[in-house]
Amino acid sequence: MAKYRVTIDKDACIGDGICISICPEVFEFDDEGKARVTEKYRTASNYEGEVEANEELENCLTQAESMCPTQAIKLFKLE
Repeated sequence: MAKYRVTIDKDACIGDGICISICPEVFEFDDEGKARVTEKYRTASNYEGEVEANEELENCLTQAESMCPTQAIKLFKLE
């Protein structure tokens, strides 16, 4: 399994929700209608997390990153 650090630039996020529809296990809306990392994967803040991803989860993460209209989501492979 691959391990990823996930970050969301809250200022860049426009609340489009494509990441949530693609990968709801990792992304959800915050109180302002912006994307945040779900509690299960959260680390330092609501907008950072670490995900140990099987192939299916890895696919949805990479799709969410590439489909974000403002490139607010960044993935960093740790392993």
